[in-house]
Amino acid sequence: MTWTAPTVIGGSPILDYRISYDQGTSTYVVLAQGITTLFYQTSPILTPNTVYKFKVESRNEFGYSLSFSNEVSIRAASIPTAPL
Repeated sequence: MTWTAPTVIGGSPILDYRISYDQGTSTYVVLAQGITTLFYQTSPILTPNTVYKFKVESRNEFGYSLSFSNEVSIRAASIPTAPL
């Protein structure tokens, strides 16, 4: 996944980012933190036909961002059946 750095950061430079995801339980699990690039690649095992929410949070000297405008939802692809 890729993202764009925020344009307004409250006067303090961004130190790094944290990536989290939610499997529909409203509880986010941290996939990675301390990311210093504007992209993250992983291959988590996703359950087919399940909706997941991912979010990216930036961190400055005051802590992590609290905005929910950085969330995106996806539906994991279904596993195709074998041809008959």
